[in-house]
Amino acid sequence: MDDDMALPEPDRPIELELKFALSAEELRRVLRHPLLAGARAKSRVIASTYFDTPELALRERALSLRIRRDGRHYVQTVKAGEEATAPTERGEIQAPLTVAAPDLSRPELARAELRERLDGLDASALQPVFISRIRRSTRLVRLESGATIELSYDRGEIETPAGASLPVCELELELKEGDAEALFDLARALNRSLPLHVEPFSKAARGYALLRGDDVEAARRQAKVRLTPEMAVDHAFAAIVEHCVNHMVANDRAARRSEVEGVHQMRVALRRLRAMFKLFKAIIPEDERAHAVGEMKWISGTLGTARNWDVFAEHIAEVVAAFPGNAALEAVVEVTAEQQKSAHVAARDTIASARYTDFVLQMLGALTRHRSEARPAGTSMLLAAPIRQLASPLLDRRYRKARKLAKKFEGLDVAQRHRFRIALKELRYAMDALAGIYERKLVKRQLQRLAALQDDLGLLNDIATIDRLLAELEQMPEGARLHQGAAMIRGWFGRVAAEREAKLDKRVSGFLKAKPFWTLPEAA
Repeated sequence: MDDDMALPEPDRPIELELKFALSAEELRRVLRHPLLAGARAKSRVIASTYFDTPELALRERALSLRIRRDGRHYVQTVKAGEEATAPTERGEIQAPLTVAAPDLSRPELARAELRERLDGLDASALQPVFISRIRRSTRLVRLESGATIELSYDRGEIETPAGASLPVCELELELKEGDAEALFDLARALNRSLPLHVEPFSKAARGYALLRGDDVEAARRQAKVRLTPEMAVDHAFAAIVEHCVNHMVANDRAARRSEVEGVHQMRVALRRLRAMFKLFKAIIPEDERAHAVGEMKWISGTLGTARNWDVFAEHIAEVVAAFPGNAALEAVVEVTAEQQKSAHVAARDTIASARYTDFVLQMLGALTRHRSEARPAGTSMLLAAPIRQLASPLLDRRYRKARKLAKKFEGLDVAQRHRFRIALKELRYAMDALAGIYERKLVKRQLQRLAALQDDLGLLNDIATIDRLLAELEQMPEGARLHQGAAMIRGWFGRVAAEREAKLDKRVSGFLKAKPFWTLPEAA
């Protein structure tokens, strides 16, 4: 996932929009919604040609360049951050052209942050890499609040010169006039009528995936969030949360397809999100925080069950590989597959629900408010303070909690160990989120140490979960035939646990000895 870089025109605000992926039948149903009744549609065919070098240099620089025909003229558009996002705000730079050929000498492209990315690029090497041919129908929806929203629905396809193609069917809502809340209110109303699914991938991202033969909807890891020391606290919080939401939404289709990694990445995104709401608790209204955390727990609940069975299946595969053809182990594998399938169906139902999309829309709406430059009168000075002033105290609070448990590690019971593991995880998420304002090497070194300790504790937690799930299987009607296999699995992982336990004291000691990077002079 690339880092977003907003590129608004100097005299034009960034567009505020939402996109949803739909089937043709779902689109027809949405357009019959009472809120859209009476709005007349205008249709036109749009052909957009995307350019890049043979080595895809623009893509490597997180840029996309397209030329779209507009009557007898052409419009060149450059966008940044065209990877997976949960888009609300879109920045782009447009320039009129007289011919359908890229022109990087346009004065609109002279802005410093963009010029850096274009520096050294051979404009003569740019060539068409894919084309989108879209029939766009547009309606203007005027709401009682006075807001005007442009509703567009696109149907068509993206094609590569080699003949590969990908269908497009999506709905876009763009705020033209009025308060941003109106955009999200309309989206949530439509979603209640028919569950919608946020489209996290731009046409450029989908086109490049088609060009490379990739699956644009495959599971994705989270990118690093980039903060600057002088960024206001509320803007830093919004940037961090946006990364978490993007990460979650970019993986929800993979999870709906029952991909193990998709479920895993969604859970990671939700855990990070919850950790950030805990870390920045002081700046979030309590009712907003409580509701959001409640929804995160609900989504995580079904995802967690699926993930537990996925991890169980992965681990017992080690034992099965060591004893090929063992009937008792094969019986465990068979029942496990049934439990996995059932858990993934429940997870899919959760992600496909209107409630899940409503949560995403609520988060995107909140992010839009947090990013606003205009803070309400009476807003706490803390929100406008630079993040560098708050980062170290926030990290210190998480660190002290983990350190307190680490000092008594040898005497911790199972429940206390679990709290220690969670405290370490929250510390790591906080370090990860705020890393950009500290010296990179120091952060990397400490994160690596923390990751090694977490891996050991995580494996031991997995083994405890394996034992619990084995007990569940043994309680099933067919449980009697599973006892022998369960005993073999318990024996195997009992040995693994003992080996891992032997390393833990050294790992914990290393954690206690490491000087926190945010307290060092280089981090000041």
